[in-house]
Amino acid sequence: MKSNLTHTLTLLVALFLIFGRAMAQEKEREIQGNTLDAKDLSPLPGVNLILKGTTVGTVSDDEGKFTLPIPNGEAILLVSYIGYQSREILLGENQTTLNILLESLDLNLQEVTVVSTGFQELPLSRSTGSFVGLDQDLVDRRVSTNLIDRLEDLTPGLIFNRDISGRESGESISIRGTATLISSAEPLIVVDNLAYDGPLSSINPNDVASITVLKDAAAASIWGARAGNGVIVITTKKGSFNKPIQVNFTSNLTTFQRADPFYDPKMSINSLIDKQSELYENGAFGSLIRNRRNPVIPPLAETLYAFEQGQISAQERDAALEQFRNADIRRDIDQYLTRPASQQQHALNVSGGGTNHNYQVSIGYDKNLSSEIASDFSRLTLSTQQSWKLAKDKFRIQTGAYWVQSDSYNGMPQVAGLYPYERLLDGEGNPQEVYRDYSIRFKNSVKDLLPLSWAYVPMEEIGKSSTVNRSQDLRLFATANYQLTKGLEWSTNYQYWTNRNQNTTHNSPDSYAARHLINSFAQPVGNGELELPIPLGGTLDQRISDSYSHTLRTQVNYQKNWTNHRLNVFGGGELKDFQSELYGNTSYGYFAENGSSLPVDYLTRFVNQGSSLSRNIPFTEEFGGRVNRFVSGFANLGYSYKDKYLINGSFRMDASNLFGVNTNQKSVPLWSAGMGWILSEENFMASSQWVDFAKLRLSYGFNGNTNPNATAVSTARRFVAAQNLITRRPFLGVETPPNPELRWERIKIINAGLDFEFLASRVAGSVEYYQKKGLDLLGNIPIFISSGFTSATLNYASTLTKGWDLVLNTVNSKGAFQWETNFFHSILKDQVIEVDNLPTANQLINYTPALPTPAVGRPLFSIYSFEFAGLDPNDGAPLGILDGEPSREYAAIYAEATPENIQFHGAGRPTQFGSFRNTLGYKGFSLSANITYRLGYFVKRAGVDYVDINRGGFGHADYERRWRQPGDERTTEVPADPGTVNPLMNGFYLSSGALVEKGDHIRFQDIRLAYSWNAQKSSLLGLNGLETYLYINNLGILWKASKVLPDPDFQTVQNLRSIAVGMRASF
Repeated sequence: MKSNLTHTLTLLVALFLIFGRAMAQEKEREIQGNTLDAKDLSPLPGVNLILKGTTVGTVSDDEGKFTLPIPNGEAILLVSYIGYQSREILLGENQTTLNILLESLDLNLQEVTVVSTGFQELPLSRSTGSFVGLDQDLVDRRVSTNLIDRLEDLTPGLIFNRDISGRESGESISIRGTATLISSAEPLIVVDNLAYDGPLSSINPNDVASITVLKDAAAASIWGARAGNGVIVITTKKGSFNKPIQVNFTSNLTTFQRADPFYDPKMSINSLIDKQSELYENGAFGSLIRNRRNPVIPPLAETLYAFEQGQISAQERDAALEQFRNADIRRDIDQYLTRPASQQQHALNVSGGGTNHNYQVSIGYDKNLSSEIASDFSRLTLSTQQSWKLAKDKFRIQTGAYWVQSDSYNGMPQVAGLYPYERLLDGEGNPQEVYRDYSIRFKNSVKDLLPLSWAYVPMEEIGKSSTVNRSQDLRLFATANYQLTKGLEWSTNYQYWTNRNQNTTHNSPDSYAARHLINSFAQPVGNGELELPIPLGGTLDQRISDSYSHTLRTQVNYQKNWTNHRLNVFGGGELKDFQSELYGNTSYGYFAENGSSLPVDYLTRFVNQGSSLSRNIPFTEEFGGRVNRFVSGFANLGYSYKDKYLINGSFRMDASNLFGVNTNQKSVPLWSAGMGWILSEENFMASSQWVDFAKLRLSYGFNGNTNPNATAVSTARRFVAAQNLITRRPFLGVETPPNPELRWERIKIINAGLDFEFLASRVAGSVEYYQKKGLDLLGNIPIFISSGFTSATLNYASTLTKGWDLVLNTVNSKGAFQWETNFFHSILKDQVIEVDNLPTANQLINYTPALPTPAVGRPLFSIYSFEFAGLDPNDGAPLGILDGEPSREYAAIYAEATPENIQFHGAGRPTQFGSFRNTLGYKGFSLSANITYRLGYFVKRAGVDYVDINRGGFGHADYERRWRQPGDERTTEVPADPGTVNPLMNGFYLSSGALVEKGDHIRFQDIRLAYSWNAQKSSLLGLNGLETYLYINNLGILWKASKVLPDPDFQTVQNLRSIAVGMRASF
């Protein structure tokens, strides 16, 4: 039984002709109407409508409109649409108009049945490309002030890449792997049909209506040279025609758990004190104490030296050492300088519309308090959009403006690098001086000679040195559509975008930063007098960057439906101009009260107090700019036969001022072709009782990638006179050599997929296989030094990525109790297949997440190490492999290392990842929980660094597990402390497989509990609708492969649990 599938238009026409005589005996009338989503009244194109008991029917057009001839009298209309509940509608005897509201099936990833490419809206059922559509409910499920955070763990193929601190590393987002080396690996962001040049932090999630992720060539190649990393298309909220005014208000508050100050594993205080005492007794700090540059040495060493010099008594020494053992700077920082972080969001949206005009206005305010007491962030957003129908709906105009101002403030004192046993307050609660820049012995020796105190007291520095960043972003856009004839439409889109980012660091006159500079440059002139090259007062460091772009796109759209055929064609051109400017300067002797400052001598080199080195006063005046221009032509054709055989093709030619000298190098043609076959429309599947929809699709094509920092011609930077040590005149420095053969990066993509719905749409999903081949990838290659440069940016590598995306959504229970499951699993394996510059073993071992080192046959992000053969049972020294045997000849191990004989562990990024989400519903309540996982990758962890420890450093917690006696090698991999600085041994161990761990883990990501008040209860509060919710994020790790790491993705900074409460109300 296949009641929800319809016959094709060809069959309808044929049957109509056969039975035309019988039908002609009856009188007919025409009914016109619209097919709409019941939730937001958006039009639904491609809805099937058929008169029950006949073969008379039609399909709604791209605006959801339909016209259908029906006989006089009552009739029953059958309505069906993929992803929506089918309906039977009784038509009245004289009824001529009808608006049909369809309720979506509650399969979240299937709710979006129409996706946007930025050029057109396309029903998923007729697409040949790889799309993921997320509607507003799914975007709003996660609570965050950052829009991109809401995509994590919801989109097959999309993953966030992090370093060991948990921060996004390098390019934070990748879609189906990375197919570039030094160019941007970020996906292209499109907002309201045009590419967006601003920061993603400027987009308020509460203004977003839907998001579409374009993953293959058929979906994304229409975006050309910027689509190689995928495209994220964001559609913001708009008003609707013939809809009364509606007011929506959203508010939520998120609180975070207090961070564990001991999460980052460090050496214990007692072990550190014992070790530094041993080092002092062995004379390790003698050279530092005698150093004429007066470096900071550990407070413990200063105390022991003071006792040795007779400056303090044994009793005072012992009391100081006891205070050190009882102190912990992490505990003080936690108590006095941190707090639980919080975020709050508030948004008001007003929309509505009449017959020929609609509107939308919104305002949003976000306020985030960091875990640091003197740090916060706020954002204010304002947006408005209006649309008009003119000339009997032949001409439509839409205009809009989006403005956002973001402000961040940081007035925290610098506490990173303080010795672990220092304190912020003394035993009586008074602010305590700590060690910084120079030894306290030196500072005390000159304190009566200098004009200002040189003491650094963190608790007195709060707010005295502050950095304020303000970003103002404005986007103005307009769209015009004119229907030239039936099926033929002209449209033009224009966008103006501008952003000003102002970063200001102010050090007040009494701040340590200002005092340190003034004292450092103070010059003795005899008789105990000083000259001050840096005048008394504060400093003001300003950086202002201004960017703006103009984008103009015009295109012609043509669509025609006849008998068995459906044709959709569009083509046009696009112009883009992007320009940016940078200004920067530093003011000395600055007083904020009147904005005054004084000039300084940047040309003279002054001997610095303490270091005995001469240098210029820091000069930071900057001026720079960039102009990038693009011109593009594009075309797209979509054709379907009998609504079951689909063909799609697109072509785009991009040209830019960045590439090539010859005309054929300035532009790049990019194209795609796709085909689809809706199996469920075939006769051989018509008798199937359980298959509702099945479609095979295949696509092939090329996307591109650009690097605005790579140019075909030489570029130069202007330097000021103070930076010219020879002539003391301004000069230009050539930064890049010419490269007339520079070419665009291209990505060849093959994608094959199967979309399916079974059992009355209770089971739905897709399976996709893809290949991405990166061609002509850019990299920084060493060149002959005689050229005047050490490296050049050249096209020199190729990569290949293969993968699978599986999506499975099920409706497990319907009725009063509802239960849905949403699951996706992504597999990807990439490798470098060609590279002109072979890496060394040392380059491969010193891998960082943000800087890939390509090696043929290996993943772009790979983990290598020296093979670890355990510890020497005699003295606990680490053993490597040399000539196939365990060895401690570290110099030889380094010398003999090659890319072939070092140990390859595997990929440094997950090769499999996914999400498993269940949603339960009952009488207005809904409960959803999401479990995520990352598999098939390795991470490097931090370890004990004996060079650092034996030079007075802080040390890693692994020090407590070190080898101490024979037999320990059976229970630990941490080497014995050599007691001296041994760089070769230390470097070998830190680069060995002993510190490589599997990163595989399963995480209980979040849980959301919500209650939707029904209309009756909401009306009692004067509301049309109300939802209240509780959201808990980062609940914890359920399983991990590593027995050492608490969290493979957050090794040094804790992934904090958060709890949010919020509400959404409509009036």
